[in-house]
Amino acid sequence: MGEKNNPKESFESQPGKRVTMIKLGGIVIKTETCETSPCELPIDEWRSIPLEIPSQGFKTHLLGRFPGGMGNNSLEADSEIINVPIYTGEDISGTQVFERLGSSDKSNSQTKIPVVTVTTKSCGRHSDGRQIQSVNVLPVWNDGTSMVLELDWSEGDSVEDAVNPEWYVRASPRLPLIDGLQRLKECSKLHPLAEECSYYLYINPSSIGKNVLGEGHEYPSKVWQREWKFSNRMEMIESLVKLSETIAKISK
Repeated sequence: MGEKNNPKESFESQPGKRVTMIKLGGIVIKTETCETSPCELPIDEWRSIPLEIPSQGFKTHLLGRFPGGMGNNSLEADSEIINVPIYTGEDISGTQVFERLGSSDKSNSQTKIPVVTVTTKSCGRHSDGRQIQSVNVLPVWNDGTSMVLELDWSEGDSVEDAVNPEWYVRASPRLPLIDGLQRLKECSKLHPLAEECSYYLYINPSSIGKNVLGEGHEYPSKVWQREWKFSNRMEMIESLVKLSETIAKISK
């Protein structure tokens, strides 16, 4: 992708603080990034789970009967942890500022770190009351490529002497953004027999979600700063489609 069509520009406004602008059609998200951080999935139970690309494309965690997963290392040595920007000072502006910046010698595109990351989460219970969660994450890079990472998480079954949660992680190959958005929509669902279901959306930077979906609610995470909750999957998918229409403009 040529510099003229670059959807993201950044420059250092003062030592340790980088101003980043993301162009999405007729709007520009202006943020200040002071750091990057390993991304953690917005799982509400047990312990944090990093957003990782398994070396073989998938990984199963079966921690068995030992509390805390004794003797189990959740990260493989050659797995890749995805780092994401911690956006602060977010604002919406017109495209004129972006165009002026794009012609500046200060522009500096970062291609290794996702510029936008979208997550869907579906929560429910098995018929025996055990919690289940499905978390699906779409990192979007500055070159218009994406990837879908899927996590299926289930609370342990004490009847079978498995006190720890079990989960399965899989990662797609790099995809064109439009294909990644479609895959995210298709995999954002729970088992059809799940009960007491609720659905959530997260996006980094959160100002994109606020601009498209409204304020949402604060969420206790540096990366996922706001949360949008839905009572059924259809409502979540409709909101995801609205977000997708905006995010898809990154690759145009």
